[in-house]
Amino acid sequence: MIKIILNHRAIRYLISGGSAAVINLTMLFILVHFFYMWYLLASVVAFIVAVAVSFMMQKFFTFNDYTKEKIRQQSLVYLGIQILNLGVNALLLYISVDMLHIHYLISQFFVLGLVAVYSFFVFKYLVFSPDSIHNENS
Repeated sequence: MIKIILNHRAIRYLISGGSAAVINLTMLFILVHFFYMWYLLASVVAFIVAVAVSFMMQKFFTFNDYTKEKIRQQSLVYLGIQILNLGVNALLLYISVDMLHIHYLISQFFVLGLVAVYSFFVFKYLVFSPDSIHNENS
């Protein structure tokens, strides 16, 4: 049963993204509550750690891309997308916390979900697509 479930890319993406989200939220909580870091700065630090974990899980687990030839190119494109995602994340977090007065953890949960949905398609078709990975001429 587990093997059947894990054969679906969307489920593997949810597992990878869920793991990164748990890391992100846990680090955010720890940095804010135990280290008294400002929630936006803590969000950036947590996001960076989650991105590192996410890249490895997305490449190898979600998209079954075991190639090493383009890992540098993929990681740079992935990082660029994640930097854009970081900006979107910080902006939406700021709006929801400071303007809408929603608790930062609840806000972060929903913002991560939104970013995850559009990121799946970007990663699938731009970063880890078989054409971008295995095309010898590119």
